[in-house]
Amino acid sequence: KVKAVVCRQHRYGEHYKKVHDIIASGALGRLNTVYGTATGWMMHMLSHLIDYALWFNKGAKAQWVMAQASGRGKLTDVHPSPDYIAGFIHFSNGVRGIVDCGAGAPDVPEVPYWWRKCRIGAQGTDGFAEVMTGGGWRAVTKTGSSGGEGSMNYDLDMPPYIQEMADWLDDDKKTHACNFNSAYEGFEIMMALCRSVIAGGQIALPLTTGMDEIAALKEKMPPGKVLFSLPENAKEYPG
Repeated sequence: KVKAVVCRQHRYGEHYKKVHDIIASGALGRLNTVYGTATGWMMHMLSHLIDYALWFNKGAKAQWVMAQASGRGKLTDVHPSPDYIAGFIHFSNGVRGIVDCGAGAPDVPEVPYWWRKCRIGAQGTDGFAEVMTGGGWRAVTKTGSSGGEGSMNYDLDMPPYIQEMADWLDDDKKTHACNFNSAYEGFEIMMALCRSVIAGGQIALPLTTGMDEIAALKEKMPPGKVLFSLPENAKEYPG
């Protein structure tokens, strides 16, 4: 009867909620793609990107993934990760997920602060909508283009996140949006992406066997310096 929550506090940022609401309204038409990019490395950022992609895709289940990775430098970090990992996620509703995380991820030039260069969004038959962790939101639909401000702000994002904990403690029916089961789905997808790097090819979900994916990455990944997408990455990926 333990209630567990994993911190996905950006869900409560106004710019994140705005993009989610646009997608949920059907303004993009039939969704075909959800995506997330971040210049930070996997164990810092990737599970968040996947979680928000799942949120934008109405929680559809992932059926398989395929990925590749490069760079061994961050495998010895306290958040052990490949320097760069990118991959595809196939969801049960036919939507394709694309994630791109680390030293080779594309720049988000709208955002100056390196750690907030994260872009998460969705594309559909009638347009797109996306949020940038440190740079607001924007959308294009049949009714025109729109956009707004917004940035990571713990003072604004944390209170509603914590309030949901209190609500769930008081009422079992008010399940927290960031409950453990929901967060585990994103984590499982991330580990499946790692297994694709290790074994090659597609990896089916859900995972049915155990593995120490980080240990296997340390053993399997070839040497070689990762290639950067922007010069600023050299400061964080010196290995």
